[in-house]
Formats: sequence, C-alpha cells, structure tokens
Amino acid sequence: MKIICSAFLSLLLFDFAIAQKFPEGYMLQYKQDFNNGKSLSDFDFDHRANWGIFSGNGNYFLQCTSASDSLTKPDLPSNTAILSNKVFGDFILEADVMPVMDSGGFGEICLFLGIKDDSKYYFVQLANHSDSNRHGVYVVKNSLPKKITEDFAEAITWKEKKWHHVRLERDIVKRTITVFLDDMKNPVFHVKDYELVMGMVGVGSFGSPCRFDNISIWSQTVITEE
Repeated sequence: MKIICSAFLSLLLFDFAIAQKFPEGYMLQYKQDFNNGKSLSDFDFDHRANWGIFSGNGNYFLQCTSASDSLTKPDLPSNTAILSNKVFGDFILEADVMPVMDSGGFGEICLFLGIKDDSKYYFVQLANHSDSNRHGVYVVKNSLPKKITEDFAEAITWKEKKWHHVRLERDIVKRTITVFLDDMKNPVFHVKDYELVMGMVGVGSFGSPCRFDNISIWSQTVITEE
C-alpha cells in the first residue's frame, strides 16, 4: 500500500510540475532531436551550405559550421534556420545550445520570433560580450535592427564545449519576450514591445558557428502555412 501511495504521490507531483512549467492549454506543437537526416527539411536556411547534422558522443545535433559575413545586410544575423510553415503567437521554445568560440573567445547564438519576412522580425542574441551592438533583444523593421534591451546587460558566461539550456517565452497579449539560460527562475531578458504579434520562429547566430539540439515548442495553437 505504501508503494502504491508513493507512486500516486509522485505522479501528482509530476503533473503539478508540468502545470507550473507551461500555461494552461499549452500543448507540444513541435519537437526535434535531429536524429534523422530528414529533420533538415523542417527548416529554411540562409547560407544553406553552412548547416548540417553532426554527431558527438553518440548524440546528433544541428550545427552551423562557419561564420558568415553578410555583405548585403551587415547589421543583421546571417546564420538563420527558420522553422518552415508554422506561425506562432503565444509560445514557449526550449532548446539546448552550444556556441563555438572564435579565436578571441567570443561566442553567441540567436533565437528568432515573430518573423513576417526577412525584413521584419524579432531576434534575441545571447553573447558573452555586452555592448551597444551585442547581446540583447532586437526588433527588425524594414531590415533595420533596433535594440530594445539595455546596451550593457549582463553578458553570458559560456562553458566551452558544454551544452546550455535556453527557454524563450512569448506572450502576445502582454507583448512580452522573456529569455532564460540554464537558470529557469531568473530571466536573462524580459522586455515588452508592441511592434509585432504572430510569426515564424527559428534559431541561428549573428555570424558565428553554433550548435542546437532538442528543440521543443509549446503553444495553444499553431497556424500551418502551405
């Protein structure tokens, strides 16, 4: 009887934890662990030749293999992997991320949301250096980025060759964007902006090599664009 009661209590606690983690009505709308070569077909890539599925220690992941300096749009992220044909309003995205440090020790990754087209969207850059041009949340309008967080927010401390866990929360009613890294209680960024509502989502970097794995997206609804 004690074993049965313990099992029932554990199940209740598990359900409570899930309920606390996601708002009521949220369902898993997309999940990708990149264990199948066909998973690349889920995404539209800028600089497609830079992206591929790689493995390490028996684990498969999506990787951008080289830096891309965009000559046409130098102020915008140039490595993008955008989830095709899925439009989200409110959502929560979680993923494992690993920037690849350059020779100067700089590392960064980007998350994209609210994408209307390649000239209008939001992006989040998480970087281990913070200044007026790096590390923040940006809104892009007419291909011009505007930083909507503080210029010198506390930078990220990346552990080289280690996976980090990121969580991106988008609330279109409150117009908030909240970003967590590893610590799911204290956000790296929390900002309110009224420019954009629904759009596509994606991952990438401003120009650095980077890795992504175990991407999951929860939402009440998702609109499929054909």
